[in-house]
Amino acid sequence: MPVEVKSSDGSVLMTVEQDALAGHDFYKVSLPKANFEEQDLSTCRFYGANLENASFRRAKLKKADFQVANLQNADLRFADLSYAYMLGADLRGADLSEANLNWVVWKGTKYSKTTKFPKGFKPADHELVQAN
Repeated sequence: MPVEVKSSDGSVLMTVEQDALAGHDFYKVSLPKANFEEQDLSTCRFYGANLENASFRRAKLKKADFQVANLQNADLRFADLSYAYMLGADLRGADLSEANLNWVVWKGTKYSKTTKFPKGFKPADHELVQAN
């Protein structure tokens, strides 16, 4: 059964087979405002993707690859990002409130004063870089 990846305004951005969603390769795709809420995206590859303003609320993103991805203003609240790769990703303005951030690889990930992290999370302890 196909899953339509929609934007926040409801327009269809792309279609992916449901059984192929986990582990799907979204290499360098442009999906601003995409709605991935509550989807199982474990082991997906979002390397270099434009995911600005995308919603991953309550999504399963275990071992997902977000290296050098644009996640500016993305909604990652309550997402399971355990073991994800965020090397060089841009999280400026993103909301990671209540997200599971266990064992995430952060080196060089950008964040801003408006980026929201779970209580007790300290970006300086995880090799994140503050950007304007």
